[in-house]
Amino acid sequence: MAFWGVFYTIYSGIRRIAGQPPEEDTSDKEQKRSRTKKALGSEEEEGRISSLSDEDLRARNKVLEPKDEPSATLNVSSVDCQTKLNRKNHHTNEFEKAGNIYRRGQAFVIRVEFDREVKSDHDVILLQFTYGTRPQESKGTVIRIPLDLKPTTKTSDATETWFAEVKNIAGKGLECAITSAPDSSIGEYRFYIETNLKDTDAVKRYEENESMIILFNAWAKEDTVYMDKEEERGEYVLNETGRVWTSRTWYGRPWNFGQFDDPVLDVALQLLLEGGLSDVACTSPVSVIRCLSSLCNSCDNNGVLAGRWTKEYPKDCTVPWKWTGSVPIIKEYHTNGNKPVRYGQCWVFSGLLTTMCRCLGIPTRSVTNFDSAHDTDSSMTIDSHWDEDGEPLEDMNDSVWNFHVWNESWFRRLDLPEGYDGWQAHDATPQEASEGIMRCGPAPLTAIKEGHVYLNFDIPFVFGEVNGDRVQWVVKKDGTMEVSQIDHSAVGHYISTKRMGSNDREDVTHLYKYPDGSEQERKVAKFVNRYSTRRKQNIYKLDTTKVLNFTVSPPDNTLIGDDMEIKVAVKNTADGPLKLHLTVSLVNAYYTGVAGSRVKTQTFEETIKAKDEKIVTMPVKGTEYHDGMNPEGRFQLYISGKNIDSGSMESTQISFVLKKPQLVIQVPQTIEAKEDTEATIVFKNTTQLVLTQAEIAVEGSGLLAPQTIDISSPIKPGDEVKKTVVLHPRKPYFWGRELIATFTSKQIVDIETSADIKVIRQNKDNDSDSD
Repeated sequence: MAFWGVFYTIYSGIRRIAGQPPEEDTSDKEQKRSRTKKALGSEEEEGRISSLSDEDLRARNKVLEPKDEPSATLNVSSVDCQTKLNRKNHHTNEFEKAGNIYRRGQAFVIRVEFDREVKSDHDVILLQFTYGTRPQESKGTVIRIPLDLKPTTKTSDATETWFAEVKNIAGKGLECAITSAPDSSIGEYRFYIETNLKDTDAVKRYEENESMIILFNAWAKEDTVYMDKEEERGEYVLNETGRVWTSRTWYGRPWNFGQFDDPVLDVALQLLLEGGLSDVACTSPVSVIRCLSSLCNSCDNNGVLAGRWTKEYPKDCTVPWKWTGSVPIIKEYHTNGNKPVRYGQCWVFSGLLTTMCRCLGIPTRSVTNFDSAHDTDSSMTIDSHWDEDGEPLEDMNDSVWNFHVWNESWFRRLDLPEGYDGWQAHDATPQEASEGIMRCGPAPLTAIKEGHVYLNFDIPFVFGEVNGDRVQWVVKKDGTMEVSQIDHSAVGHYISTKRMGSNDREDVTHLYKYPDGSEQERKVAKFVNRYSTRRKQNIYKLDTTKVLNFTVSPPDNTLIGDDMEIKVAVKNTADGPLKLHLTVSLVNAYYTGVAGSRVKTQTFEETIKAKDEKIVTMPVKGTEYHDGMNPEGRFQLYISGKNIDSGSMESTQISFVLKKPQLVIQVPQTIEAKEDTEATIVFKNTTQLVLTQAEIAVEGSGLLAPQTIDISSPIKPGDEVKKTVVLHPRKPYFWGRELIATFTSKQIVDIETSADIKVIRQNKDNDSDSD
């Protein structure tokens, strides 16, 4: 079964069968095209594929017709789907969306009332479930389960993967437990009840008005997304808030995933249809993730979120650092006719994809890689360039992002050989196309660490991000180049995610790579070079002995706008003295590693004794960088040392962010459900800058709807701004809620804070709605 599941997943992915067609105007009486025809994109399908529309196929399928012919056969009077009980047992009671939402491979209970007493020796009852726009029993999308009316006896469908068990028959009522297959397709199902009398053809078929939605199930051992520990499931499936790291601190950026809020589930399922997943492909987390990672960005098929990395932004958009969570993005996409939302950057794409995956039941987390390389040519190395005088040639370089945020999801890889189960890296940020579509992964972390770049999906690209070697090139005056240095530890540092059960940071670098410079890490790098697009250059046979060590003291404790001082310690590890021409260049930069305007360059002529060290200092006044500064307050520092006697050169580069003012939330630690409570957000401008066009964005799942507060007046140095919002929790929450706020202005962005709040019930006699 596993083989055929993988075969059909790959087959359906190749065909890219399109999603369910939208509702159309039928006034011209034209039939809708099937999703197969829409995918193939031709108006002349006759002779190539079946021309039967979805509607005609369903009309011809007799098992989908309601039947109510006069006879003594049981009539269904009502169906009680036991929604509240089932949703609690299936860990879906937090969804704002009403209805029957279940997890696959787990039993749910229904109670059926008939028009007369159920007689086990005369009556025949069969349950039927259908999936997709073209349900067909031969395709596995019509599931028929006959009931054994003897209590506690299990029956199954023809594939013996769906089961039903009559729990109780009392008079006209029947209670039954149904267990879906642990590899069921994810999405919406219709439900029918067939009744008959033994030895007759007097069939009656009842179609239940309420459909049901089936999701992945991390609680079911047979499901490929199963996680063993309850704490893991609570963190990576159920937790509605988290942290995303955008700086090298123990405290990450708060993010409201809000996977249970409306309309997240509706949008996630619609994306699977829009992405062209076949019914069988919807059984596989691999296919689902590849679909979602492509449609969370807008590069293909008008996905959810557009990316932008410029200094200036249009007025009628939301700048990336203003978002505090995924729900406002999804709501805007949904209410604006599925038009891409503007704009996001990597941490926003990652938060959005975490929301989508957790909503569908796939255990997922956001992960940050610092000094993350962007390999554009599948060489799995990163090139940087310098002129012969030690000046950086930024426009020629491969970018190394100061940080990059992607996702990991936990599941078994049935499409790969054994040994690649567990965390899988994937990425919705548009960087490089995968099989012609802007998406990345899922790539097993085990394969990335071991350098198994020949496996699916996109392992070479992720390997380059975390473990590519930086090759330093000197560009001569005649345009020719030569390798001056290979840095084996330039990328892939401080890989961070939220620690399970707390808001602290967990370092997961060891899951991606062996320690930099270790024998195992070098062995993997040289093995991977066999698959590089530039393997013929054989750079690892070049002699690039390193004799200079650069230690930089970045001014990251300097408040943005103030004067700063950059200190670089240069150590000579050679056995003799060195006469050096040192160049220190400071550049305004984006976090993607793309350089902006040059701030200052200073050169030094130094002679350093053997094994000795000298410190050079470059002062920078605030007025030197104010005008060209990126509002992130981010800078790139390039340092080179040229041996005056030999002409050899070594170099390094680092990035840093200046310190920013604080944002504070003042709110009680405990508040009552269904009662108004005020929260005050306080910002004090401790810089020497006048801040204009300021806004505070605030949201908290279950506390208040996302909102933006405009601050119309300029905020002068020393000014304090206080804004009040009203919280109204819809119910008590045992695990508490989190209120998240961000501050942005034209001059400074990316200031965030959060507050944990416990919500208790107002009436102690009624706690049925608490989680």
